[in-house]
Amino acid sequence: MSHTVEVCCYTVQDVLKAHHAGAHRVELCADRTAGGTTPSSGLIEWVIDQIPIDLAVMIRPRGGDAVYSREELAVMKRDIEIAGRLGAHSVVFAVLDETGFLDIGPMKELVALAKSYEMEIACHRAFDRARNPQKFLHELIGLGVNRLLTSGQKPTAVEGVSLLRELIEIADGKLSIMPGGGVRGTNLQPLLELDITEIHTGSAKIQKTDVNVYQHEVYLGSPVHDDSQQLIVDHQDVALIVKAMEAKTR
Repeated sequence: MSHTVEVCCYTVQDVLKAHHAGAHRVELCADRTAGGTTPSSGLIEWVIDQIPIDLAVMIRPRGGDAVYSREELAVMKRDIEIAGRLGAHSVVFAVLDETGFLDIGPMKELVALAKSYEMEIACHRAFDRARNPQKFLHELIGLGVNRLLTSGQKPTAVEGVSLLRELIEIADGKLSIMPGGGVRGTNLQPLLELDITEIHTGSAKIQKTDVNVYQHEVYLGSPVHDDSQQLIVDHQDVALIVKAMEAKTR
């Protein structure tokens, strides 16, 4: 049985590092501080054209909750169509209602649209803030969603092992439970003991740029972020995770 390591990527550099570390899939996003939003079509197309790796495209029009207006849902549909036309392998989204449950109507429409382009569908970690995770999972299975990214409704997947184990039993192979959230090469063991075939990591490290800054009081973004530094995929840590998952296969 093959195993998949998915890496959350925000830039060209991230994708290159994830690929060189042996990752099998990248989840392509924009806006790291928001936890991931929809990336540009240019970045999607570049990855598909240049990197031989499965691509999952985040479909999320903004940060914050997963309760969307009619207009935001219309944008999500357009983004799914763009990802499908460009040749993405899968798309990642979730729509909740104001009470914290899955919003079945909009989810059904988005799933059908993605499937019309023969893409797989993943539900992202909005699940981890939802009510009644067992009911939520049954509904995802009924909609034909392919996988669920979850930390077991805890801050990290290692802390959520108990619920992850229960979700795997409920899914019973009808949907892939993909642990994610604080997954690193140093804390994998409890997750490797689960009956999983996929794992997700956003492992990153700080890299200082080589650019000389002359106007130190001017910021390109928020002043809480140092423009002379950037977070990039931690190539060595991803390689450790890939090695551990491949060993699980054997």
